[in-house]
This record gives sequence, structure tokens and C-alpha cells, in this order.
Amino acid sequence: MRLFYAAAPAMVPTSTTRMATHFQRKGRKILGLDLQSWIKSFFGGNAAISIVILFLICLFLILEAVRFFPQHHDDLKLFRRSGQEYVDHLIKETKGYTALVSMTNQAYYRELDEQYGVERGISNSFDAFLDPIEDEGDDLIGELEEARDSEDAAAISAAEAKWKAFMAELVEEVDRAEIDSFGRLDDSSWSALKSAMLEYDPIEEEPPAYVIAAQEKLTEGMSQFEAARSQVLSAGDTLKRLKSELVKIASKVKEDAVADKSAAARKAALLQGAEVVEDPEKKAELLKNAEAIVIRDEFPYAERTQVLLDSKPRHEEAVAELKQKLSAAVAALPTQLGSPEAMKLIGQVKEGYPIFEERLTRHQKKASAWEWDEPVNFFSSTMRFFFGAHWVTNSSWHDIYGILPLLNGSLIISIVALIVAVPFSIGAAIYVNRLATSREQTLIKPAIELIQAIPSVVLGFFGIMVLGESLRDLSQVGFLSWIPGFPMQERLNILNAGLLLALMAVPTIFTLCEDALNNVPRAFSEASLALGASKLQTVIRVILPAAISGILAAVLLGFGRVIGETMVVLLVAGNKISLPDWSAGLGVLTQPTHTMTGIIAQEMGEVTEGTLHFRALFSVGLILFVISLLINIAAQRIIKRFSHA
Repeated sequence: MRLFYAAAPAMVPTSTTRMATHFQRKGRKILGLDLQSWIKSFFGGNAAISIVILFLICLFLILEAVRFFPQHHDDLKLFRRSGQEYVDHLIKETKGYTALVSMTNQAYYRELDEQYGVERGISNSFDAFLDPIEDEGDDLIGELEEARDSEDAAAISAAEAKWKAFMAELVEEVDRAEIDSFGRLDDSSWSALKSAMLEYDPIEEEPPAYVIAAQEKLTEGMSQFEAARSQVLSAGDTLKRLKSELVKIASKVKEDAVADKSAAARKAALLQGAEVVEDPEKKAELLKNAEAIVIRDEFPYAERTQVLLDSKPRHEEAVAELKQKLSAAVAALPTQLGSPEAMKLIGQVKEGYPIFEERLTRHQKKASAWEWDEPVNFFSSTMRFFFGAHWVTNSSWHDIYGILPLLNGSLIISIVALIVAVPFSIGAAIYVNRLATSREQTLIKPAIELIQAIPSVVLGFFGIMVLGESLRDLSQVGFLSWIPGFPMQERLNILNAGLLLALMAVPTIFTLCEDALNNVPRAFSEASLALGASKLQTVIRVILPAAISGILAAVLLGFGRVIGETMVVLLVAGNKISLPDWSAGLGVLTQPTHTMTGIIAQEMGEVTEGTLHFRALFSVGLILFVISLLINIAAQRIIKRFSHA
């Protein structure tokens, strides 16, 4: 019996044996390699090429990004040595002052429109009437003036009759929308203005009595506000003049310092060009230009920035003057106004002035302490990039590279996307894998996976034209005003981008979650059902705990998917580079933002290779690469732990 079973495999060839024999056959060799060796080389070679390409991409990314930091350090040293750092404090001082002026002006015109809108409409409409009068009635005005100069009663009477007929026709035919362009006048005011214009004398050029009465009422009613507003507007004149003067000086110092660095190269180029030029005049011109270039061992920063150092007492006086005048002007602003919006803005001015004064003092102290030769720490210049709150490029003054607002934008949008996508994805995976019928599975699963086939630019266009408009319209509904951020001012914002990225993340998380559920041994669910548990209890208490590692890995990979998305966030996030206003609470989700991927896509096509801006974008790309790498490493570790579970 033992002999029979031992001999049986040799006597009856199995399919496995035949397959093994087939693959062991040696065919014709080419260059010393058989078919299997060529196939192995093909796949192995492709794998090697992929690794080499990935390595080269990473190497190029790292090289360009790392070279940014020394260049950024040099740029900040130039920023200090040229005096721009000192003048930048004056720019920030005037910027804060301008913000208070802007709010004061807004409050003034809100009050003017709400309390004296008709009077303002009458005055502005009268001014608008003068244009067609001067254009179409120029000849009649000349005729009327000549008649009055001649003192001929008949000629005067005839000229005045023509003028009145002209005005009657003009007043009836004029386009009301062009004259009262803001629609401030009701029908009765418009009729009264037209009647008053019939009495307008183009020689005396005095407004009709109806217009004068409106102007006097407007002036009297807004006199207190106008006086305080004028004080606010003039308080910073000295500081603004000083700032404008010093900006030109510091910009010139920087321009000359940059040119000085390339002096040797420019001189060598001119001399080389002179050697090959045959025209004597052209050659003489090139040599003259080359001789004019002075090559220095070191740029004379001390000499060139002395005028900035000398301006410090003037700066202190200008700041003291601004504080004194602006404090009195803000105190003089009216506290009782007819417009609620104007009252709110004036309240913001009064509350914001102490904060502005504190910042003004801080900037003034920093400006007073500025010295052109103070060293710039390399570590601090690096931290400015990682924790800087501003990203300003293509500036005529100074480019600033701070990644913090971009990183915030990317993370906030990704978190919103995951908050929306994770419940839907996991719920859909559980239903399709454990609860749905076969017909439902064949319908739901392809529908979800089809989302991945939609181009991101199409989703972005959908976000602009449909989702953004719908969200903004919905936010205008009165009974939803309790929701933070409603009504929305912008249709392109964090919420819009987050919802679209959630849609894009659902297929990724859904597919991986379903794979995790499939990897749970069937015996777990069978044992649970055999013990009397329902399907839902089995899913919640048995299947989900067993698949939790795979589900977490799916969520992480979904996070990597959304944080690396470019086109959607570029189109619908709003592209505003600033830190979120966290004082708005959850309303921050309705604010526009920018992302790391969006800034690369937006600005990479405009930069010159090798510039600081170019390498700054590569640094952003490297940070994004590191984030994605860490996410994938974490997901792989979770998956590895899951596979051993």
C-alpha cells in the first residue's frame, strides 16, 4: 500500500508537474540569455529606472531647496545693510495709520449716505448735469455771454429764451441713470432737481437755490464728523512724507549694492565685447563704459546709510506728532450717529487706536535701535521662512518668504476634507462590504470609484460656478444666520475647497477601507453570527476593531491625497495669503486662503531659474514632499502592523 502511494505521483503527471516542466524548457538564446532571463531583465530594468528617476527628482528638489537658505540669509543681510529694515518700520507704521483712516472714511460715507443720501444725490447730480450742459450748450453759452456784454436788451432776451428752450429740452431728454448714477434720488427729488435746473445760469455758474439748500443741509449735518475726519486724515502727513523720502533712499542703496556685486562680471563682459568689436566708435564706447564701472572690495554701506541714521530724530518727532494729533482726532469723532454701520466702524476705530499706538511705539523703538552693521543670524533667517506670517513676491520693495500661512491653509482645508470624507467613506465601505446586496454592490462601488475619473479642473470649475454660488446663496437665508461665518462674503473659501477635496478623497479612503474589511478573517464574522449577534453588532464589535489598523492607514493615505491636490485648491480656495482670523471661531472656514501646492502652481511659471523666489518655491515643494513622505511612512507602518495582527 505504501509503495502504491509512493509511486502514484510519478505514474500520473499532475497539472502542476506539467506547468513546471513547461517553464523549465530551454528555448533559443539571444545574446546568451533565454526568454525568461530577458523577461526578468525587462521588469528588473524598469524597476531600476523608476528608482533612479525618483532618486534624481528627490536630489534635484533637495539641492534647489537647500540652496535657498544661504541665499535667503544673504537677502536678509542686504535688507538690513541697505536700510530697508529701518524704513520698513516706517512703512508698517503708516500702514496701521492708513487702516484707521480707511475705517474713518468708510464710517463717514456710510453716515453721509444713510442720513443725507438725498442731499448728496442732489449735489452730485447737479455736478453731473454740468457735463452735458457744457458739451451741448457751449455755443449758446457763448452767445448769451456776448449778448450780456453788449447790454442789448433784445439780444439778451433772445439769447436767454434760446437758453431756456435748450435747458427744457436737455432736462427732459437726459438719462436719469447717468445723472443720478447711485440712485439716491426718489421721483419727487428728481422732479424738483429738474425744475431747479431750468433756472441755472451758465454765466454766473451758481447752483440753483434748491441745490444750495441741499448742500448747506449736508454741510451743517456732517460738520462735526467732517472736522474730526479731516484731523484724522492730516495727522500722519509728516510721517508719510518722511516715509516716502526714506523709501527712495533705501531703494537706491539696495539697487547700487546689488549692482556692485556684479560690477566685476559686467566690466569683464564689456572688455570682452570691446575686443571683438571692429567699429572704432562702438569699441570706444564699450571701453568708456567699462572704465566707468568701479570695482570695490566692499560696498560703502556706512556712508550710504548715514542719511537714514540722521533721520532718526525726525522719525521720533513724526511719531510723537502722529500720536498727539491722532489721539485728539479719534476722541473728537462723533459717538452718536444715525447709521448703525457707521457707529460700528467708529467703535472699531476707537477700540483699535490703543492697539495701533502700542504697535507704533514698538516699531519706533525698533527703528531707533537699527544699525546697518548688526549681524543677521542664520538660524533666525531660517526661522523666518518656517514661521513667517507673510509671503510677498514680485514686490518693488522687498520680497518676504514665510510659509506659515500656506501651511495653515493646506492643513485646514485637508482637515475639513477629512472630517467630511471619513464618515462617508467608512460608512460606504462597511455597507458595501458587509450589508449590501450583490445588486447594490455592483451599483454603489463603481459609482464611488468613478469619482476618481473626474478631472480635478472640472471639479474646480464646478466649485466656482455651482458649489460656491450655492453655499453663498444658502448663507444669505435669514434663519441660518446663527451659523458661524454666515452670511458668507466670499464664494471661494476654505469650506468650498474642503468639500470638493472631500469628494476627491472618498474613493481612496473607501477602496482602502474595503480592502481592510476584506482582510478580516471570515471566521471572525461567522463565529460572531453563530453566537447570536446581528449583522450590525458583528460589524461594530468584531469587524471594525479587527480592521481598525487598515482603516487608519486608509485615512492617512486619504490625507496624503488631499494635501497634495493642486488644481482644486488653486481654483476655489480664494488664494489669499494670510493667517486665518481665529477670532471668528468656526467662521474661519468661510475665509479665503492659499496652500502650498497652489502657490507652486501659481508662481512657478513666472520665476527665473536660480533666483531666490525660484528656490523658495522648491523649498515649499520639499516641505510638502516631507509631509507626504511622513504620512506614507505612518500608513505603511500601520499596514505592516495590521498584516501581522
